Amino acid sequence: MHYFGGLNLRVAILGVGAIGSLFASSLANTDVDLILYSRGSQSAALASTGLILTTIDGDIEHHQPDRWVVSDLEIIEPLYSCADVAIICGKSSSTPALAIAAEILLRPNGIALSVQNGMGHAERLVARLGKHRVLAGCTTHAAMRNGPGEVQWTGRGAIRLASLDDSDLAPDDRRVDDLLNLLDISGLNPEWEFDCAEMLWQKLLINVAINPLAAICGVRNGELLVRPDLHEQALSAMLEAAQVATAEGVDMSFFDCEAELKRVLEATAANRCSMLQDVMAGRITEIDSLCGEVVRRGEELGIPTPLNQQLLTLVKGIEHSTKTG
Repeated sequence: MHYFGGLNLRVAILGVGAIGSLFASSLANTDVDLILYSRGSQSAALASTGLILTTIDGDIEHHQPDRWVVSDLEIIEPLYSCADVAIICGKSSSTPALAIAAEILLRPNGIALSVQNGMGHAERLVARLGKHRVLAGCTTHAAMRNGPGEVQWTGRGAIRLASLDDSDLAPDDRRVDDLLNLLDISGLNPEWEFDCAEMLWQKLLINVAINPLAAICGVRNGELLVRPDLHEQALSAMLEAAQVATAEGVDMSFFDCEAELKRVLEATAANRCSMLQDVMAGRITEIDSLCGEVVRRGEELGIPTPLNQQLLTLVKGIEHSTKTG
């Protein structure tokens, strides 16, 4: 067993989609105890046949179902207050329910880390757990679900973590240090950031540039690089969102939007972004926590965001069409 701070660590992963499955597979290669909070066919597969990961190198890893405990929407009492860490990977629309699940599963001094796309998730966790038990995060790892219990790692990246304003959590806190060490030995490449707002806005800018357009057009990320019309639209939406970030007091002067967009598109050219995967599967997307959040914050600050509003409207229209047929 790996011991962290003198005790064996128990980690709950809440939301076991593509990224949650990747994290579960990576953490399964350590000796920590795992709880996977999932639902539907994915939950059934994790409990009956386990999880199959196709690595970036094309290797196959099969983790047996006895490697973890699977919990569906009804958490059984023996799991109450048992986890040291809850990693929130679920869709933004599930955050209220996942916050309740985290509250049930975590020990009184356990901490939660949100690595969800968009903004506002950590604040919802704080409402349940308190600001001294919540870390904000984002990831540049990329993955794609191939079916229940099957995931493909399509892009190696990092997990960036930060504490919220006025939080006591820091790398010298044993709980945070244990988590950083765990993510490191599992190969997930953790990076501690000292400016939470800057970290989240930088990831949001990339997401509003790529995800909506790729989902609307039904294209892989690389098309936004090689097609000038799509690239111009992506960059314009990104720059518009950056104006809102600047108005909120976030220093964006060292973040070159055009260069960063080009870098990410080149690195993920063959990927189908998560929003495109959602649209193809007829699922609700995370557009509300991406472009929707830009529009909402822009309205509060009196900054027009017509491009993000248009992307929001179009993706919501696609969501509606997949529901109504």
